[in-house]
Formats: sequence, structure tokens, C-alpha cells
Amino acid sequence: MKKTIYAMAILSILSMVLITACNINDPCRKIKDQSLKDDCHLEEAIKGISLDTCDKIESEMVRDSCIAEIGIEKNDIEICRSIKGKSGDYCTAKIAISGNNFSLCNEAETEYWSDVCNKDIAIAQNDHNICAKVMNLIEKDGCYDEIARAKLDVEVCFFIRNETTHDRCVSKVAVETLNESLCEETRTVVIGDICYQKIARIKLDESICEGASYFEIQRACKAMVNSIIKDRKNQTGQ
Repeated sequence: MKKTIYAMAILSILSMVLITACNINDPCRKIKDQSLKDDCHLEEAIKGISLDTCDKIESEMVRDSCIAEIGIEKNDIEICRSIKGKSGDYCTAKIAISGNNFSLCNEAETEYWSDVCNKDIAIAQNDHNICAKVMNLIEKDGCYDEIARAKLDVEVCFFIRNETTHDRCVSKVAVETLNESLCEETRTVVIGDICYQKIARIKLDESICEGASYFEIQRACKAMVNSIIKDRKNQTGQ
């Protein structure tokens, strides 16, 4: 019986020593303001990649943010799944993006992080089909636009709903591929005319200027091409 009492006493003393040691080693212990103390524990947790330090944080929002950062650092999706809301979705999206695993994007419940996840992976994989999963229309158009420009694939531009974004995408592909016939696919006249003008300048072919709808742009385009041709002839002494 005495041995049991002694053993329990020793354990109690050791526990107190450990707790005291932990408190002494806690750089945040002297901070009185709870908000500042939480921030301090957050910083220490991230620095030491320690979930235990996250548990010292009183604010649920800051604590969840702390756990999310540890989950990302450890690349552990189960840690992300242990928290809900925006922090959990942020954690899940970051791991999905780093692993190029778009199936994990479906676990994000908030539209923002789901969209960030799907868009980033679509662009990383150059796969416009994943853009369809993006809910926000501006972000969806941006997803198609970036992939179309990267692949120089005008067919991807046609998925874009916003008129201006669509036309700039088409014009970019047309100019980069020197395919003036694509300028006709723009929905606004001015962007289409400028598209013809850019290609005419690169090819030094004034006949391309005739594709422009506005006479003023046609005339300016031809004058520009002829001026460049003339300058180059003067430089070569022809």
C-alpha cells in the first residue's frame, strides 16, 4: 500500500515538474492579452509544426487556422478533415493543389476554396474540362482564358461567356499563331479590327488590313504596314 502511495506521489511530482517546465518553455506565457497570446501560440505552432501548441489557442477561429497550417505543412489531409468551415476548406484546397489531386477539391464546401482548387489544378494540368467545375463565372472564364492562351487553342476560348474576355482570348491566339481568319471569331468589331491590324503588321501584308470593318482602322493599318516596309527598304538601301 505504501509503495502505491509513494508511486502516486512521485508521478504527481513528475507531472508538476513537467507542467512547470512546459510553462517555463512557453514564450507566450507572460502575455496578458488573450488575442496577442493566441497569435503568439499560432506563430510558435507553425514554427515548430506542433498541433499541441495549437491546442493552447483559445479562439476557435485562430485555433482552426493553426491546425490548417500544420495540416498543410505535414501534407496530411486527415488533419484538414478534423476542422470545418473556411479553415478546413483552405487546408484541403492547398493539399489538393500541391498534389495536383482535383478529386480532393470536391471536399471543399465553401465555393471560394472549391473554385480556387479546381481552377489552379485545371491550369496546372492544362485541362479546360476541369474549369467547368468552377462556379464563379469570372473565375471560370479566367480559367478557360489562361488555358486557351497556354495551349493556343481557340476552341477553349469559345467556352468563355464574357464578351471582352472571349475576344481578347481569340485575338491572342490569332496573333500568336498568325492566323488572321480567327479575328473574325471576335464578337466586338473593334477588338476584331485590332486583331487584323496586329497580324498585318507582323506579316507586313496590307491585304490583311482589309479584314477590318472600320474604314479608319483599315486605312491606318495599311499606312502603318507601308510605312514599316518603306523604312526597312531605306535601311537596306533598296
